[in-house]
Amino acid sequence: MLWYLLKTWQGREEELVEEIRRTVPPYLYEEAFVIYNERIWRRQGRSILHPEPLFKGYVFMTCRETEPLFRRLEKIPAMSRLIAMGYLSMFPLMEKDARFLERISGSDHVVRLSQMLKEDGSTDGPSGLQESAKIYRVSGPLAGCLSDIDGIEFRKRFAKVYKKLWGEDRTIALGIVLNEDMERGLVCDGQEITAEPSEAYSLLEIEKDSEGKENYREIRRLMVVPGEYKGQEKPMRAIG
Repeated sequence: MLWYLLKTWQGREEELVEEIRRTVPPYLYEEAFVIYNERIWRRQGRSILHPEPLFKGYVFMTCRETEPLFRRLEKIPAMSRLIAMGYLSMFPLMEKDARFLERISGSDHVVRLSQMLKEDGSTDGPSGLQESAKIYRVSGPLAGCLSDIDGIEFRKRFAKVYKKLWGEDRTIALGIVLNEDMERGLVCDGQEITAEPSEAYSLLEIEKDSEGKENYREIRRLMVVPGEYKGQEKPMRAIG
C-alpha cells in the first residue's frame, strides 16, 4: 500500500478528508485520514485526555496505484483550485516513513498515550560515588522511540522525539501518562476512565550530567512471552 501526504491549512484537515471521501471514488484509494495524538491536559488537578492532530495541516492517503488517483484529484474543481493556488500539495512518502507512522498510530491512526511509570534505581556517577538516577518503565508508542528522545516535559505530559520525516528534521510530541495519572484515573468526554499497567515495556534511565542536562538511555526491552499461563505470572524475557 502506497502512502501519500497532503499538505493543507492548519485546522482544515478534517474538511479535506470529508471532501476526498465525498468526491473521490472509493476504488481509487484505500483510506484518507488525519493521524491523531492522545495528549493529557492538566486542569484543576485532573488529567484530561485530549486528542489532537499529530501533524497540523497534514492529511494522509493510502492507495495501490498513483496515477488514477492523481488524475481524478485534478478533475475535482475544489481540489484542482486548491492545488493551483498553492493551498494543497501532495507528496509520496518513503517506505520507512510510512512504516514508522503505521507502527506508532496503528490501524485506527491514533498515537495512544505511552505509560512512563517511575521505578527506583541508581547508577554510579562519574566521580565513582553512587548517584541517583530515575528509572521508568515505558510502554506504548514511545517505547520504540527511546533512542530518538530529545527531551521530556513531565509537567506537560509529553516526550519530544526527533525524527527525519519526508526529508525534513522534525520533533514530534508524544503524549505520556505518569504514575499519578494512573492512580487518579483519566477523564475523557467527562467520564472517568482507568488504564492498566502494560505487560510489555522498555526500561529508560534518565540521569542529569554536571551541567544539569538530562541524558536518556534505554537499559533493556522486555516483552511478554506468548502462551497460556493459567494462574501464574506471565514470564518476561529481555531483548537486547
